[in-house]
Formats: sequence, C-alpha cells, structure tokens
Amino acid sequence: MMSNFGNSTKQRDIFNRELEKLTGDKTVSGVLLTGSAACGCASENSDVDVIVLCDKHCFETHFTDGILVETSFLTYEYAAEKLNAEPMDVYHYLDAEIAFDRDGRLSEIMALAKQKYENYCIPQKVRDGLYHWLMTVKIKLETADLLKKRYLAHVNAWKILEAVWAVNDKPMPPAGTAYRKRGELQTVPCKNWFEKLFSEDCCDAAAEIIDFLLPLLKR
Repeated sequence: MMSNFGNSTKQRDIFNRELEKLTGDKTVSGVLLTGSAACGCASENSDVDVIVLCDKHCFETHFTDGILVETSFLTYEYAAEKLNAEPMDVYHYLDAEIAFDRDGRLSEIMALAKQKYENYCIPQKVRDGLYHWLMTVKIKLETADLLKKRYLAHVNAWKILEAVWAVNDKPMPPAGTAYRKRGELQTVPCKNWFEKLFSEDCCDAAAEIIDFLLPLLKR
C-alpha cells in the first residue's frame, strides 16, 4: 500500500521518489519514513531517513537535490533482533510513517517497538553506572576552576541526558530525537532544565541537575 502525504515538504518529495524506486523491487516488503521528516519538524536541509524491510541488511547514503538520504536496509529478523539488543533502536519507529507494507511485517516491527518502549525498565546496572559517573562529575565540579567547570559540564552533558531519561525509565534516544522528545519526559529536574544545561550558566545548571538525579538513580 502507498501512503498519500498530501502537501509534501522538500524532504517528503524526495522520499516519494525514493519510495517509487524501492517499491519496484520485489525483494522489498516494507518502506518506512522516519526521523524529522516523519515528525513534521524537518528544516530546509534536514536528512531524509528511510528504513527498508527486505532480504538484506546494510546502510546506504546518497544526495538528492542537495539533501542527504540515509537508508537502512533490514531483514525482518534483523530488525526484530536489533530491537531486542539495542533499546535506542525503538525511536526509529515510534514517530515513523509506514509508506509501504506488502505483507504486514513492517507493522509488526512497529508494534514491537512500541511495546518495547512502553514496557522498558532501566537495568539496575545501568542506573548504578550513571550514579557513580555523575557522583564523580559532582565532586570535580565542586573543586574545579571556572574553565574546567565549563569543560566538565560540556563533556558530561550526554551522560546527564542519559540519566534524565533513566529516571524516567526510558531508553536514551539518539541525539536529534532527544532534542525533539525532551518535552515528553514526566520527571525532570526543573523548568527549562534542558535550556539551562546548554546555556552560559551550564556549570551551575549541571550541578543542580546532578543533585536532582543522584537520589533518583539510587531508588
């Protein structure tokens, strides 16, 4: 089945051309538009991210009209295996749009991703690792000079983000997805925590957020 995207952005126009080529291949059973184009938040130069269910698994890139097209070719078995092995992988499917699904197996993968996301529980080993990492950062922030504090806040920002998602019992998303989905989190350090973490006052914000996270990681 083909989807009708209506008024297409530049990225959707490019995707529709990709889709026409892909659905002519008899080994292709499903095509998924994912990433910012699927979410409706693509900028002028955003990539086009595509997942193709077929008889191989590989990754290909090319440019169309100056836009990078990134295509992941996956077998059904490999897609399911990746969802079980890599929690972050669920985000490729959550906000995606099925454009072609010959035998319904792509819908099965989408349902599996949703189930994994909704039932996800952060392993205690991961929580403990984040706790010890952030405790070390906290101690260093308390004794460092201003330049080193800024350095520590910047280089550890990703670990702080991981911990925020962990206390929400959700897998850490890829970088672009984390930016889009930060507003969906229920347990957050404070209002505008994300903006504060990446502001000029990042040192104080990082320390405040870490103080919020540490007792929650120990629960």
